[in-house]
Amino acid sequence: MNRRAKRDKKTKRASATPLDEFKFTPANLDLRFSKNLLTVLDGYRIQRTYDLGFIDKKIGEGDLPRSFVQQWGTMRKALTKLAAIGPKVPGVEASLNRKQTMSFVGMASLTIAVPILLFTYVFQLGWLAPIGLPLALIAVGLMLVSWLTSAWYNRKVAWLIHDYVEENQHIVSNERRHIKKWVQILIQHISSLMRKSSEEPDKNLIKFFNDDYIGIEVQKVPGGLRKHYVVKILI
Repeated sequence: MNRRAKRDKKTKRASATPLDEFKFTPANLDLRFSKNLLTVLDGYRIQRTYDLGFIDKKIGEGDLPRSFVQQWGTMRKALTKLAAIGPKVPGVEASLNRKQTMSFVGMASLTIAVPILLFTYVFQLGWLAPIGLPLALIAVGLMLVSWLTSAWYNRKVAWLIHDYVEENQHIVSNERRHIKKWVQILIQHISSLMRKSSEEPDKNLIKFFNDDYIGIEVQKVPGGLRKHYVVKILI
């Protein structure tokens, strides 16, 4: 059996317990993974749906304690339900398609312009200059437009999903409530790990998207290009 098959088999073993009967216990999780998991869980509370593949990979490679593997099925099911909302929200799919089209146009123009410029200057084909230079400028312009529209569409999609969830909170209220509990438990676990290993909280700052937890101290708030809090876990 190859490594991928083993990983899939181990992941499937992480069967799901009904959410209201589930109790998360992060015992034996190390500090680094606990910090990453905390950011992921906290992000899902506001529909910032990170790729969970890195956790599945660690499970498949046997890098995580069995106690967590047995819990992951339930946790993953709750997170997947939140992630599945996005594509179903009216307007999201159309916005993502437009974003992809703009990115394709920008990359296609750059792919055409670069070889023409190379031929112009490497092989001294002066007759290509009137074509290559304007095309290169157009390509750069299109790439800039693509970058700007990509950021705009990302923001638009995020707000579409946010507004939809806020108007239909009953869909995910139970999952959000439990995820907040898991984050709080992880905060306590991380605090305990740092205390036992004499780690300095100031050197273990964590990215949060919510600040409504006990046992944290906000160091930086969202602003400018930063969309998250920078938080210190108190010990």
